[in-house]
Amino acid sequence: MQVDERLLRTVLLADAIEHADRQGVLVSEPERQEALRGAIAAARGRGVQRVGAADVATDWAGAVVQRAAERSPGVAALHHGAGLAWLAGALPALALLLGLATDRIANAHRVDLLSLPLLAVLGWNLATYALLAVRAGLGRTAPARWALALRRWLRARTPRQGGQRALAAQVGEQFYGPWFAHTGGLFTQRVARVLHLSAAAWAGGIALSLLLRGLVVRYQFGWESTFMDAGAVHALVRVLFLPLTALFGLEPFSLQEIQATQNFAGEGAAGQRWVWMYVGLLAVVVVLPRLALAAWARWRQAQLARRLALDPQGRALQSLAARLPRDVVLGLVGLSAPQTQALQTILAGQDASDPAGDRLHWAEPAGAAAQQPVDAVLAGADAQAPRPPAWREAPSPALRWDDWAASWVLEPALFDRLAPLLPAHQDALQRLRQAWERHNEDRFAQALALLASHLRAGAALAARPEQAERYPDQLRQLAAALGRLHGQVDTPPAEPASPAPHAEAAGRWGDGAFVALGSSAGAAAGAKAGAVLDLGLGGITLGAGTALGALLGAAAAWVRRGLKKRQESDEVLRHMAEVACLLYLVSAHQARLAPAQGELLAGRWRAEVTGAIAAHWDALHAALQPGGDQGALQALLQTVLRGVLRRSLPPH
Repeated sequence: MQVDERLLRTVLLADAIEHADRQGVLVSEPERQEALRGAIAAARGRGVQRVGAADVATDWAGAVVQRAAERSPGVAALHHGAGLAWLAGALPALALLLGLATDRIANAHRVDLLSLPLLAVLGWNLATYALLAVRAGLGRTAPARWALALRRWLRARTPRQGGQRALAAQVGEQFYGPWFAHTGGLFTQRVARVLHLSAAAWAGGIALSLLLRGLVVRYQFGWESTFMDAGAVHALVRVLFLPLTALFGLEPFSLQEIQATQNFAGEGAAGQRWVWMYVGLLAVVVVLPRLALAAWARWRQAQLARRLALDPQGRALQSLAARLPRDVVLGLVGLSAPQTQALQTILAGQDASDPAGDRLHWAEPAGAAAQQPVDAVLAGADAQAPRPPAWREAPSPALRWDDWAASWVLEPALFDRLAPLLPAHQDALQRLRQAWERHNEDRFAQALALLASHLRAGAALAARPEQAERYPDQLRQLAAALGRLHGQVDTPPAEPASPAPHAEAAGRWGDGAFVALGSSAGAAAGAKAGAVLDLGLGGITLGAGTALGALLGAAAAWVRRGLKKRQESDEVLRHMAEVACLLYLVSAHQARLAPAQGELLAGRWRAEVTGAIAAHWDALHAALQPGGDQGALQALLQTVLRGVLRRSLPPH
């Protein structure tokens, strides 16, 4: 991914904030999610179909860094590159001042033709040019060792303070490693430019120092040497000033002039000519070449800054990719008609409206979907059902339908089994699992609120038997509300059906035979209630039509008789609670269970609901009294139903 320096800095800084600010002090998790949603929406607005990390990196990183920079000056400084950037201007300025401070070469009034400072400056620069030429000839583009050492030194200068400054320092530590790794060439060119400018400034400062001091000092020059005579010095001087004499046609020093100034003979020769030769030599050999090299480094720096590479497999984009929503496609084979209906019910409750959210798609082995690959294949009732050719390479978890789809409490098992098979989707599957669990818990809480409101209304009727006729409507409304909550297409009859037309039911529900479900009458009452519960649980596999209507009709009829006959109010209230809990269980598992499993659960739920209501009846009865706390009532119902689900549907 090719990016410019500004974008690279922003993306890497956002990634550093992600890793250093795990507590959300600078940017909270909701703010990061909002930034991601905005970036995804912008990408899809540009026509991107399958959004990747590269498509959202700019917008997401910009939003995250902007929020962090508003809250931390340290992060703002990192964003603007203000760390040690001042050195780029300070070092050349300091070099110029050092050159100006060099107000003499050897003596305040005497200049040496063989000045060691002059030879050192020229020799150092000529050696630098030779080294640069060798590196260029070898084609080396990697940062030199001095650049790597300087980078390590700069990283070690990261401040370590307390409080929010410490957090900004941690962000800096997380940022500089990847930043230097991505900008090695750019860093080398930037440092080279500064060093070239500093060398030119130093030489220029020395030359300027000579000229300024010459305004108030009379220079005289000469030379002295233990090992060289005038001829050797003359040869050396000709080579030393060759750039000036060759380029500008200046007259070199003659042998006679060299001999006349040996050992600074007499008063020595006037230094004006020597000063100008010295200044010209510094300009030609040091200042101008260094400025040219600095300009070249600046041009290379600009080119590299526009063409930096952000590794798609690097930490920054991989971390961002892990946060991106994914579309996980599961192929389904061997589903029965009830399982297909149950799957539609399951999916109907999952919220897929968030454009930045992960989505779980189901594909059936028919039509256009069968021509596209899927991430995994789930088998329904017929595990040996043939797969479309495009699906044959997809993994398949060893997961039966009843192990995850029989109840909402088992659904996390689907994601547990898929995670090892789809390592590239681990983060998305984890987010999908969390979203499904949140949705199921929210729906459960809504169901508890419906049950609590229904029971409180029923308790009010128990206190006023003359209003017993209102209970069937209340029960029907509860059934309809629970059905809508669980995404069911079928709805109970407008008027609760009476069991009387059914011969078998009439024989079992005759006067005196039908009593409260699981009432305090004990085992006999539970046995007599079996007919109603069995019929009601028939709605699990047969739909919510006649069977569920019969359950509602039988329950409503018993309550009306009990209220009109002014039976024990506790008996009536307990019956209402048991029916409400059973109605929730039927609605929450509508069409999910196979006939054999539904038949097995019929007996278990009957016993579990009876026992759970009896165990918590004192607290439930107190919460149902006038002035009772509805929140406490919901908490008790939650305990009852969670216990029933946990014991009757253990996780696989």
